[in-house]
Amino acid sequence: MGIKVKDKDFIKTYRTLCAEERLNLMFDNYNEFPKIIRKMEVKTKYCIKSDKEYARSRSRGELGVRVQGSGTSDPTFDEASTNIMIDEAFEKGKADRGILSGLENAGKYEADIRIIGIMRMDYELLTEIIEGLGDDVSWMKEYLTKKKMLKEIASDRGISYETIKHRAYELRCDIREEIVECLEMNCRGGM
Repeated sequence: MGIKVKDKDFIKTYRTLCAEERLNLMFDNYNEFPKIIRKMEVKTKYCIKSDKEYARSRSRGELGVRVQGSGTSDPTFDEASTNIMIDEAFEKGKADRGILSGLENAGKYEADIRIIGIMRMDYELLTEIIEGLGDDVSWMKEYLTKKKMLKEIASDRGISYETIKHRAYELRCDIREEIVECLEMNCRGGM
């Protein structure tokens, strides 16, 4: 039907899609989309923290074996503050340079944090639009989240398949009309 991608390619793929393609991707992965966003966020956090630890070890001249030093460093505090700064970056959709300073992949992480924030905003907007569908919201959510077939929905509602199919098409067009302009704003400049 539409675009399906493997998780490891999701951020890269989403970044390159136009507004229409992003909408289709969200429709096709509607139920899984929040989980995918969360997974991409956790993976990116993990990579940032690993790279930060590697950079710290390298700057101290460590060979990979952690040894208690005589400094006044507080590794627990350092990790907690790093976690807080990374969480804030994902909340804002923008990383402060301090959190990524000294990392070889700082530009990639910054771009990934930004696109994950955009993915979250796009999905929240789509969800709000779907919630505003009135009488159609319940069956549309069944169609999107439970992958319930339109024939089943038509049977449950006591209407013809052609009627529900036409209504689903109309709703999709209405949703598209309402959201695409907003999605286009986040597609400028290859975001």
